[in-house]
Amino acid sequence: MQEATALETAPANTTRTVAGIGADQWDNATSCPKWNVREMVQHTVGVMANFAGGAAGTGVVGDPSEFDLGDDPAATCAAVAEDCVTAWRGRGELDSMISLGDNEFPGMVGISINMLDGYVHGWDIAQATGQAHQLDPAICEGLLGFARNAIPEAPRDGDNFHAVVPTPEDAGAVSDLLGYLGRRP
Repeated sequence: MQEATALETAPANTTRTVAGIGADQWDNATSCPKWNVREMVQHTVGVMANFAGGAAGTGVVGDPSEFDLGDDPAATCAAVAEDCVTAWRGRGELDSMISLGDNEFPGMVGISINMLDGYVHGWDIAQATGQAHQLDPAICEGLLGFARNAIPEAPRDGDNFHAVVPTPEDAGAVSDLLGYLGRRP
């Protein structure tokens, strides 16, 4: 994965889609049946905040599903995304471990999980709210390589990941990543 490009692009994509949510779209269903748009945004921004704390060594904010989006979720998302990018850039290296409460990861794994979660949920939010997705094929290619190594193809119970959705051989990295993660591109 091209971490420097993904580090800027993944949070920016999520920030863009959160800013584009209409006032009447927060209860819309998403591709993750357990979450509506508001709950997915809470999760996504909460995960970014936890990884920002892990990368900076300041600790986690808690359960992402309980993250407080405040009165202006778009502004909160933008601020957390900036904190996340700043924390990873300030870290400077990705060899040492980061802590997310009870979980520890090598920095390289942590940044990959962070970018995968934010980037794909940005797509989910765009789909749920009728926005155009803007996923970069090169970033998707890198994230797909990580996903294939980190997430088994089966069994999947549909809670965290749905079954792999087959894509045509020439579908491209964006569709391949989304399909691997159980989305219908």
